Amino acid sequence: MQTAADPFTDLLLNFYEQTAELYDDWADGVNRRAAARIVELAAVQPDEGVIDVGCGTGLVTHALAVDHSSGGWALGVDISQAMLAVAERRRVAGSGISFVHGSAECLVLRDDAVDIVILGNVLAQTQDPEVVIQEAWRVLRPGGRVVVSAEQRSLMTAADEVFFAELAELAAVFRIPRRRDNHAVIGEPSVLRGLLEEAAFSNVRTTQLLIGNHTDDARGFIELMRLTGPWPHAVISVLGPAARERFERRLTGAVKFSRDGGFLYHRAFSFAVAERA
Repeated sequence: MQTAADPFTDLLLNFYEQTAELYDDWADGVNRRAAARIVELAAVQPDEGVIDVGCGTGLVTHALAVDHSSGGWALGVDISQAMLAVAERRRVAGSGISFVHGSAECLVLRDDAVDIVILGNVLAQTQDPEVVIQEAWRVLRPGGRVVVSAEQRSLMTAADEVFFAELAELAAVFRIPRRRDNHAVIGEPSVLRGLLEEAAFSNVRTTQLLIGNHTDDARGFIELMRLTGPWPHAVISVLGPAARERFERRLTGAVKFSRDGGFLYHRAFSFAVAERA
């Protein structure tokens, strides 16, 4: 396992080390669909330069319409070597796309270097989202644009709400680090807008995406939710068989089943696009 400066980042790195190969197809391709919306909103032109911060497996980076022969290029940056290894395997030689290990808080580019910065589901995982947005401002050229996405927690289903409430109770006996409580609201459109406007970005536009599905039973739902992020993954991974069984029973008793007999769930994403003056 890699080590990092704070306990949660260690947890994050361990999570991606274990789940990198599953990321793209998790929950019937939720992450693929969110990435496709980011690509659509970024509207990258062939001659533009782009940095995809927190690029993960390269779902967004590989789909950008950069053209090396026209001067376009894209750089994917991530703190997880495991995620970057997946991204590198898919890189086509001569595509104008490259990947590098690095952090969102301290990007490897000089000032005014790129036309577009992409922050896909990054802010809630970082220690200081404001610093990440300031870095985006720094590396953008005047007139450049930033594209941000984050999960919108306020649109969770009843099953999600019960899951996290029960999980928090189970986690009370463990010392598993979490980000600050205010990170949970980063995906609210008004919060994203506020963060960007406070950093002097202008012409902020927001949109949302809701992706729904279901699992057959509580066991399947818990396994699905185990991969929602580093904290659920860590907590569920330390539960013994008896605790897991109790968790399943409590979910089954607290959540209404859908008409076809499963747990309804969805992932809700907010997106924002803004410009640097």
